[in-house]
Amino acid sequence: MSFREFTTYNRWQKIFSLIFAVLIWATVRQGVEQGGGAPVVPEGYSRTFENLPIRVLTLASELSQFRVNPSHVTVVLRGRPDVLNRLRPADVEVYVNLAEISPADAERHPVHVNAPGAQLGSVSPQEVLIERVQIPDTRRAQENP
Repeated sequence: MSFREFTTYNRWQKIFSLIFAVLIWATVRQGVEQGGGAPVVPEGYSRTFENLPIRVLTLASELSQFRVNPSHVTVVLRGRPDVLNRLRPADVEVYVNLAEISPADAERHPVHVNAPGAQLGSVSPQEVLIERVQIPDTRRAQENP
C-alpha cells in the first residue's frame, strides 16, 4: 500500500479518530491540572467526624511524653456513600508525626489524617501545639524516702 493510498483510504474515520484522540487528551490534561489527578468525588457525599483524638507518633527511643493542644479535631471526609456509611470513628487515623524531626519544647505541627477508601475534605484545626511534658524521675524518689 502506497502512502497516498494509506492517507486516502478511510479518510473520514482517520480524521474522526484524530479529533477524538485530541479531545480525550485535552480533557484528561485539564482534569489533572485542575484537580491534581485526585479522584473526582461529588461534593454532596461527605461525612463529618467530630472530637477525634490525635495520636503523637514518635521514635521508639523517644521517652518523652507530649501534650497536644487541642487534643481533638473535627474531620470532614468525602467519598462514596457506601464507604462513608461503613466508616467508624475508630477507622479514621488522626496523628501528628514527630518521628522525622526533633521536637522543641513547644511548637506547632500539622495534623495528618488517614481514612480507608475516603478522601480528606478538611481537618479543623489543621495544626496543633505540641508541648514536651517533663516526667518526674521516680527512681530518685524511691531511693530517698
